[in-house]
Amino acid sequence: MTMIVRSATEDAITIPLRLMKALKLHEGDEVKAIVDGETLRLAHLDQFLSLRGALADDEGFDEALKANEQGWQTWTTAESA
Repeated sequence: MTMIVRSATEDAITIPLRLMKALKLHEGDEVKAIVDGETLRLAHLDQFLSLRGALADDEGFDEALKANEQGWQTWTTAESA
């Protein structure tokens, strides 16, 4: 599947209907976007938050979340050609 990427100021991702069905997503679902190298992963927010609760006392997990947040804060999009 080929997709076209566009930037927007909203905190929203537009996903084709057939991909939403394959990912078992519904209109209005909240997801956590995770960038891993050149891969974009989506996790249901409720699943992500339950993972956080299970690892509440894990310092390594805390450091990973901080690094992830710092990455998001410093990430910029490349200008399109």
